[in-house]
Amino acid sequence: MVELENYFLKIFETWCTPVEIRNCPAPAGRKDEKVKQTGIFKGRAEVLYNYGRYGWTRGGGKVWHGGIDIVGLDSDKIRMPYYGGKKITGTVTRARIVTNRADKTWEWGWYVCVQLDAGQTPDTVNFLYFCHCAKLLVSVGQKISSGDALGIMGNTGNAAGGYKHCHFEARATATGTGVDPTAYAGISNAVGVYGTAGDGQTEQISETPTGKTMQCLMIGPLDSAAAAKCDALADKLALASAGRYATLPGADADKVKCVGAVSNGDAVSFYQLAEAEGWTKDNKYMARYVG
Repeated sequence: MVELENYFLKIFETWCTPVEIRNCPAPAGRKDEKVKQTGIFKGRAEVLYNYGRYGWTRGGGKVWHGGIDIVGLDSDKIRMPYYGGKKITGTVTRARIVTNRADKTWEWGWYVCVQLDAGQTPDTVNFLYFCHCAKLLVSVGQKISSGDALGIMGNTGNAAGGYKHCHFEARATATGTGVDPTAYAGISNAVGVYGTAGDGQTEQISETPTGKTMQCLMIGPLDSAAAAKCDALADKLALASAGRYATLPGADADKVKCVGAVSNGDAVSFYQLAEAEGWTKDNKYMARYVG
């Protein structure tokens, strides 16, 4: 699969120039410590897709999303949030990655769990989860407070869509289901861009995602039946005739499909197919944002 991924990245260079992964670092010269925090990131934060919202159902209604998938646009450091502008504190109870797929939390990749100190907020939330990290910056037992850096945004585990983000979840109990996390996320449960790149009040500044709006995908290896489903969707979206759908050449690669560059809407159609067929869990779906 690694060889296919490398081949896929080379194809990007011919399909889309220049290739840029979403999640750019903070602009040159910006002092991160002077930027206002929006929820779990300093600067602007974005909910990119409807399927990244809290409570959204995926896979034809089979999977319920218990958190919000948030992208940091001006910083990739995930931070302990505030609650309504008030500083809150807690203790790190988990800072790990689970590789045993019998444990559902493997999908979170590298993640941090913070247990809130008692009596700070009026709701039922006692635990906050920060998932899909590329790197962790805290350890179990560490005391933290609002603004402290917890990890680096990534796409480890089963990160929906393949793009870098933080799956942020709030729970009443460590083993319970997610509850509405928006009071801590500092944003609405809606697609859009929130906050400001500089000082100022947090606000929703756009209902339309900014930045990259096109994706390239690699799906496979697939058996003949699965490949036929992929082909059918590509035909429905008229991608083959537009030169945006191809089969990788080479031995054993005739069932690996390359899609792109396509709109986020078309990419979501392939993602929904991949999720429904179980390809995402089998690591048969790969996505990258391009210009």
